[in-house]
Amino acid sequence: MPERDLDGVRAELRRRGYLTHAVERALLQDALRPRATAAALARLALRVGALGGVAVAVALGVGLVAANGGLAASPLDVIVVAAHLYLPAALGVGLGFAILCAVPVVALRLSPQRGVEAVSLATALAAAGGAAAVALWAARARLAEVAPWQVAVLAVAAPLAFAVVARLLYDGFLALAIRLTELVPHGIRLTRRTLVLAAAAVAVVLLAPLVGARPRAPAAPPALPTAPGERVALIGVDGVQPSEVEYLLARGHLPATARLRAAGGAWLSYPRDPVPPAVFWTTVATGMPAARHGVAALDSFRPLGVATPLARNGPVRVWWERVEVPLQLAEYRPLLSSRRRSHAVWELAARGGAPVVAVNWWATFPAEPLPGLIVAHGAYQLLAQETPGAVAPAEERAGLVALRREAAAGGELAAQLTATLSRAEADALLERAFLPDRFYAAAFRRGLARSRGAPRAAALYLPALDLAADRWRGGDVAFADLVRRQLAEVDAVLSELAGFGTIAVVLDPGRRAGGEGRLLLWRAGGCRESPAPTAPEAVASGLLRALGLPQSEELGAPPAACEWPSPPATVATYGERAAPPRSPAAGEEYLESLRSLGYL
Repeated sequence: MPERDLDGVRAELRRRGYLTHAVERALLQDALRPRATAAALARLALRVGALGGVAVAVALGVGLVAANGGLAASPLDVIVVAAHLYLPAALGVGLGFAILCAVPVVALRLSPQRGVEAVSLATALAAAGGAAAVALWAARARLAEVAPWQVAVLAVAAPLAFAVVARLLYDGFLALAIRLTELVPHGIRLTRRTLVLAAAAVAVVLLAPLVGARPRAPAAPPALPTAPGERVALIGVDGVQPSEVEYLLARGHLPATARLRAAGGAWLSYPRDPVPPAVFWTTVATGMPAARHGVAALDSFRPLGVATPLARNGPVRVWWERVEVPLQLAEYRPLLSSRRRSHAVWELAARGGAPVVAVNWWATFPAEPLPGLIVAHGAYQLLAQETPGAVAPAEERAGLVALRREAAAGGELAAQLTATLSRAEADALLERAFLPDRFYAAAFRRGLARSRGAPRAAALYLPALDLAADRWRGGDVAFADLVRRQLAEVDAVLSELAGFGTIAVVLDPGRRAGGEGRLLLWRAGGCRESPAPTAPEAVASGLLRALGLPQSEELGAPPAACEWPSPPATVATYGERAAPPRSPAAGEEYLESLRSLGYL
């Protein structure tokens, strides 16, 4: 385009009201300078990204802080998180603009009479509105968890970000269209009034249904009425395929399991969603979905300057993990018990002072002091590091340290692994998977024996097979021998549960893939086989009913395969769990233990 033509276009744009604002001058005038089209596009993308990244980063900051419960406690986190996310937000907006430039270019090549303004406006609104719709739809489940005023803040931030990005995209597309077609825009103008109306439409159409459907949090009762119940046990085994259990049962390798099944036990299946183990097993222990119990991931991140760790990160997790943590701009934090908001079965059973036993369950570090024995998740490594909070009550620590030393001998299992793997690989697998499971089973037996009277509720989680299956290189036959050995140890634990009125054994495929798991549910009154799948969260509902606790309206019905006693009452909720105290150094020490376990 000759320079005199550029001057004419520039003058006509100024006469029509364009180029009156700094943003328009930065984008439109730059595009009209005589330089190669590729260079002009690159400069436009950089400027659109640099300006639009601010709006997107702020909206992401509001959303992330609200989803992680920090908007009330530390509202300034929004500014800090936005600063951390500015670079990826700017790159994303700039790259998106460069890609979307193909739309107005092709449209104007095919039909130039449509006008550069109309094409640019339609492309900008469609791009910004589509991005806002996808983001809000992905966050719909999280909006139900935050306070209404926090949703209102998001209802303001999201449309403002939409308006800013839409305007920047529009000016960028318009600049490129003018350069390619040498046409002056006419007929339509994206004014501030248009942007305000479009932003309001985004807020009403996308946010209002979500806010209106938001359930009100019920009030917790001052006390839970109870009825005479029975003792319950929950055993979780990770990394087991259903076919493996059925084969070993048919061959007679699991006699205690077979006796439970023959004496009225129900062999049920449940659907397995692809969620992290911490999320799944916390759902089993609490009866609540992830949106309610608060455990959303194996870990969280705390960017520098942010007060509340971010456990819910969505696609932003890649930025924290791959960029900020290596550059020491963000702290990597493991899952602590303070993140769990819902009560586990054994915590509700312990109300009133009844002893309980819980060993190695997810989201239990630091261990909460309860009557009986609580061994935190990862305690095998935590005890070796002398980490506070690995065991509760504290006076049980010395005995468990001695028990850990006894369990640390590999013995026959070490010889079996060495025959299949190198010595270094065998030792590493023993230390992170099989020796911890041996210790947890021994600690569980200790808790059963040492509780005052007898524990009202007992829970044990054994993940060795899931850990061993990760990057296993020893062959299928050798792994099948490990499965048989580990399930035989679980079977031995089941043989020691005499006196329990309800026993639930959850056998989950974990990271070994598979769309379903198995549940062995036994009650003294008998259960029946059922081909219908059972929801994993129904396990906790059934155990709480067997304990004689009231039915919470937040929980679903217990498994229909068994007859359950009538609850003494129905309550709206059991209440939200208070976070236990933790030591300042607990995060780093627990992080190292999780790494040694192979989950991270």
